[in-house]
Amino acid sequence: MTTSPTLVLGGGPAGLCAAWRLAEAGHAVEVVETEHQPGGLCMTVERDGFRFDLGGHRLISSRAEWIDRLRSLMGPDLLERERRSRIVLDGQRFAYPLEARDLAGKLPLGTVARAGAGYLGQAAARKLRPRPVASFEDWTVARFGRPLYDLFFGPYTEKLWGLPPSELSADWAAQRISLMNLGDVALRLARLRRGGSRTCARRYLYPRHGIGMLFERLLERLQGLGVRFRLGATATGLEREGERITGVQTAAGEVIPCGQVISTIPLQALATALEPEVEATARRLRFRGVRFLNVALEGPPLLDGTWYYVADGSFTMTRVQEPLQRSPEMAPAGHTGAMLEIPCDPGSELWEQDDQALLRRIEGEMDTLGLPIRDRSLFCFSTRAAHAYPVYSLTYRRDRQALLDVIDRVPNLHSVGRQGLFRYVFMDTAMEMGWQAAGDVIAGRLGHTSRAMAIDQDNTLIEITATTA
Repeated sequence: MTTSPTLVLGGGPAGLCAAWRLAEAGHAVEVVETEHQPGGLCMTVERDGFRFDLGGHRLISSRAEWIDRLRSLMGPDLLERERRSRIVLDGQRFAYPLEARDLAGKLPLGTVARAGAGYLGQAAARKLRPRPVASFEDWTVARFGRPLYDLFFGPYTEKLWGLPPSELSADWAAQRISLMNLGDVALRLARLRRGGSRTCARRYLYPRHGIGMLFERLLERLQGLGVRFRLGATATGLEREGERITGVQTAAGEVIPCGQVISTIPLQALATALEPEVEATARRLRFRGVRFLNVALEGPPLLDGTWYYVADGSFTMTRVQEPLQRSPEMAPAGHTGAMLEIPCDPGSELWEQDDQALLRRIEGEMDTLGLPIRDRSLFCFSTRAAHAYPVYSLTYRRDRQALLDVIDRVPNLHSVGRQGLFRYVFMDTAMEMGWQAAGDVIAGRLGHTSRAMAIDQDNTLIEITATTA
């Protein structure tokens, strides 16, 4: 064991789980986190009794050991909940996952006919004239047909990512769209095919006071194990002797000595800090930011589900969430809250717009959706995640690997997590990455990123039940 501590850069799911395993093994650990509270992208913010997460987080995992560990940490504060999602399109609300009776009663027959014809035409074209599939547009048109792409997949995806789907890699579609094609949809609606994706899981676990409660509880556990936290501290540079990192510089001018470093900060920033000449490659990899407009509301619940996807590209938001649907303690009695997810890039007009001006714009859109909040709003505020989603451009694999190669040349550096690997993973996968990196430190293995990249995101549907523990 080295005399200098292992430094963990970032206090989100991956970083805190790395610190957890190291501390339990008796290693000295320090965590450096820019924010003044833990959680990273899984933070919960509270104002006057109203609680809002940074996104739609929930605990789902096929790995029983993780569920057992989290149940032990949280005790009765870990609630079992049921997800109910809706898609809002053309003035109608559709249950998600799709339900046959719901679709039959709401979709115009002309739309159904065009979708079916488009799907059959693409199925025939794939057999007669096979074409390579490179982009998100290629993938979805080939599997669902042009009519459904134009109606839903194209507009929603371009709003979410800020890029035409023809410039996004097909990898994102394969990872996030749980149904293989329109034929698969039909078989499931007819109950001729079972099974599903974790993206459709109905049952999940959720902390009583928001997802951030999990990481606040973990911080307390880690402090009890002797982990030192530097909250509100930003890593700004690295000190090296040969290939090894010997210290991390902070914005306060301090240099923290280290034996090993587990980093969860954005891959681009870490790689350019090590080798500035890769800056051009790093610039080609970018994250999509998300602004959350959090609105405190008087009165009863707003939605009849956990969240609504807003597919129409003319609307500002991609999703409307109601925290009260996750836990009854996310708002004071007789009140609720609405969280509007607005994808936009830092520095853009939407990112910088005044909260009240943005609320007035959103109120009009909510009226159109049949979800009026204008006369119920008490106050609003914004939270922002500048590095929310890694954008899978057509060249992202090549550019990402070039930066990972830079990391792998440093023997005592491990880069993990959604931002640290530029990989769109769920929370439990990020936690597992941090746990594995800690195991590498304990075993004295070099910090090659290939092991973290090899952790598969399990897309098998695992329903959380009271018998899981």
